[in-house]
Amino acid sequence: MELPGNCEPIMTIGVAAKRLGVSESTLRLYEREGLLISSRTSTGRRLYSLNDLKVVDVIRTLIRKHGLNFAGIRALVSKLPCWSIKNCSEEERAVCSKFKEKGALTPCWRLGGTGCSATPEECKSCPVYAFIQENVFQSPQAE
Repeated sequence: MELPGNCEPIMTIGVAAKRLGVSESTLRLYEREGLLISSRTSTGRRLYSLNDLKVVDVIRTLIRKHGLNFAGIRALVSKLPCWSIKNCSEEERAVCSKFKEKGALTPCWRLGGTGCSATPEECKSCPVYAFIQENVFQSPQAE
């Protein structure tokens, strides 16, 4: 699968951290918290795309400027109806814990038993994750 330029994972964690002015541990923390999905090489090394850097910028803005914590950001993202974005069938919705627990404050890619057996790498190409990157994790306008 060929990835568009901004989505292609091209930077190691050290390069990405340096470009963002954050520590490598900050990027790992965002990943552990379910706010970022890194790509991995066959040896497990993290790689980041230009879009991933935009996501980190917005996460930092949401924390610093708007006072959100990780739980608040996850709650914001979790409110998107992933079953609608993916056009899930009734059968898929019947086995999807995200659909059953619409009030859950966890993004779909962090839930087990969603009826989706995607790996983290597959999540990056999921229409739900793409929708979130394009519509939620856009740089907030300066006020």
